[in-house]
Amino acid sequence: MTSPRFYAFDPRVPRIALFLGACVLAVLTAWALANAQDGGGVQEMARAGVSAGLMLAFLVALHRLRPRTGWGVTLDARGVRVARPFSASELDLHWGQIDSVRRLGRRGNVLGLFLKEEGRVLVTRHLFARKAVFEELISALEERLPPPRFDA
Repeated sequence: MTSPRFYAFDPRVPRIALFLGACVLAVLTAWALANAQDGGGVQEMARAGVSAGLMLAFLVALHRLRPRTGWGVTLDARGVRVARPFSASELDLHWGQIDSVRRLGRRGNVLGLFLKEEGRVLVTRHLFARKAVFEELISALEERLPPPRFDA
């Protein structure tokens, strides 16, 4: 592997779902506030507060999942660099640290990088815009680290 290969995260479907959820929560917040104005009392204010808090959480998650430069998985001669979805830091793994690479889940939508020191790093399919990019990442990793021979 001479040049680094970069596989960008672009979670479109989760971002659309978070946006639509935030819109629904905005409507529910407005409805609860209108009911509280009409004499709904403390219960309606509590509903408005909970739905506004959830809407804020959805918007923060929507902002954190936006595509940005350098956000994804990079494969190079030294190892694998994985950006974390909800943090600014990256996880650097050297090829010697990774014991095996396996698909997990019922549909194989999770890539598991199993480490030699009793740990694992999971990369889910929904972080990529297209399934072809996810499959290309898996094939590149399996080319470098073949799956275990006697995996049941």
